Amino acid sequence: MRLKDGVSLNGIKPEVVVALIVCNDIFKNYGQDMVVTSVMDGTHGSKSLHRYGYAVDIRTRNFQYQSDIDLVVKDMKEYLTEDYDIIKESDHIHLEYDIKG
Repeated sequence: MRLKDGVSLNGIKPEVVVALIVCNDIFKNYGQDMVVTSVMDGTHGSKSLHRYGYAVDIRTRNFQYQSDIDLVVKDMKEYLTEDYDIIKESDHIHLEYDIKG
């Protein structure tokens, strides 16, 4: 796993760290190095969990095929619990820990 220049893991919650460990292995299975592009930095929506350390963005531009990104997202959803939201955005995967109920 790598961090985009300027991105810090300071303030990230343990539940997200665990998810990143799992996701890093998934990315490796697809021959990709996982790059975290945002944690608590950057501009996010008013309801975003980034500001609390419960969300991260992961780069997808290194994948040649959109279908591979879809498979990564599918695997992430399979290996993480339902308390994680995994959303494929146009240029990244948004991952957040959001307890349901």
